[in-house]
Amino acid sequence: MPQPWPHPQPPQQQSPQPGPWPAPGGPYEPGGPYEPGGPYEPEDDGRPRRGAGRVFGGVLCGGLGLVLLLGGGAVVAKAVSNSHQEIRNTEYARNLWRNEPAEALFPAALGLQDPEKRQGDPNTERGWTRVAISPETSCAKALSGAVAKEAARRGCVAALRATYVDDTGGTAATIAIVVFRDPKVALDLGDLVHDKGDADRPDQAVHALAAPGIAWSDAVRAGSGGDKVLDVYAPCAVVASAGPADGRKAGRLPQPWGRRSYQQRMDREPWNAVAEGLAESLAWRLTDLIPQGKA
Repeated sequence: MPQPWPHPQPPQQQSPQPGPWPAPGGPYEPGGPYEPGGPYEPEDDGRPRRGAGRVFGGVLCGGLGLVLLLGGGAVVAKAVSNSHQEIRNTEYARNLWRNEPAEALFPAALGLQDPEKRQGDPNTERGWTRVAISPETSCAKALSGAVAKEAARRGCVAALRATYVDDTGGTAATIAIVVFRDPKVALDLGDLVHDKGDADRPDQAVHALAAPGIAWSDAVRAGSGGDKVLDVYAPCAVVASAGPADGRKAGRLPQPWGRRSYQQRMDREPWNAVAEGLAESLAWRLTDLIPQGKA
């Protein structure tokens, strides 16, 4: 009988064995150490491996260097800040009337300041022109009435005066810088001037300082006003009295217009407002002058 045909056996597959490392630049041979899936064995170059202690030391040194760098930057920033620091000279403000000449305390021209004016901007205000400065500093000679009595009670040290004429030439005013020892007692002196201005026959606040070319005297003073200098170290206030420059007497209306006292006060009211505005202008000018002092 014929023998059955033998069934062919599938060939046995053998896994490739890794061969030796190829020479540098040599051809790639299958089954070598670069065969995909083969084990990776790093080459030993003979250098010592980094330990955990060396890594920690490097991190620590880097952190210390960063701290020193930030500390040095803070010191430099503080030094730069201190170089621009301005320290107030309080004694200069307390003795402003001695540290500045009369021409600086009483500018040649005055006027209401622009509300948007900033410190350091030029003084371009106009409206009043200085025509006289008194060499006297006596409080009794500069002030009058109830204001003089109250200033003396509070310890008035000096009172400096100057006379101004407005640009129309029709109004004159004498303004006084009243100096005390304590800044606190000067704060409400202007309020006292306002209270006395409402009287039927106010005695006014400042003696008129005569000037050439105008008929300005105590007899024609018609209104007074005052204001404070806005500096905590400046112990001074500003008061002023104003009236017609031609010698006309306000507040003495003939009959029947001056029959009642309130009508007389209404006639004097514009002069009170004029004196108040002039005192405010000079107070603001002195407030700006104090930070500029170098004494």
